[in-house]
Amino acid sequence: MTFILYCLRFALPLQSKVNIERRMTEAERNKRQFETVWRENYSRLYRIAYDFLQDDEASRDVVSEVFAKAWLKWDEMQPGTIQGYLFIGVRNTCYNRLREQGAYDRYADYVKHCYDTTDYNHIDDIDERIAALNKMVEQLPQKTRFVLQQCYYEKHTYKEVGDMMGMTANGVKKHIVKAFAILREKFNVKKS
Repeated sequence: MTFILYCLRFALPLQSKVNIERRMTEAERNKRQFETVWRENYSRLYRIAYDFLQDDEASRDVVSEVFAKAWLKWDEMQPGTIQGYLFIGVRNTCYNRLREQGAYDRYADYVKHCYDTTDYNHIDDIDERIAALNKMVEQLPQKTRFVLQQCYYEKHTYKEVGDMMGMTANGVKKHIVKAFAILREKFNVKKS
């Protein structure tokens, strides 16, 4: 009787455990291995990411992203290379995030510099200069004014304007050069 109780109590559970292990599929084994690797390495990888990024949420995202990539390649990975893959993946992903953040910060600084929201005086200056330019264009000789307006306001090519006026594209170019010279002189701008 004690032998039967012993078998029921200890041997059968061991035997059923062995059977369960035998029946476990490859996918289940991979899942268990992955969970073990995740539990053993997550906190260390998080600390490394945090040392780089100094941001709790971004560090969690980086570690999760690297684990997701590792899971997709899990079947191809050798057991001895998994930790190296994870640590190098976290490092490289952090470098990429920092590089992207640096580019974003530089662009934000550039936009702030170009479009300072507190200074609208430059808009008035531009409007005044455009009005003065239009007034000066009206004072140009008739042919030169027509050529300038057709080329720069109406966006016609030199050849098209030359055909309209019965002259060559080179003649149109001479009128453009003449118009710019007059406008530069009136605006006191030196040709660079």
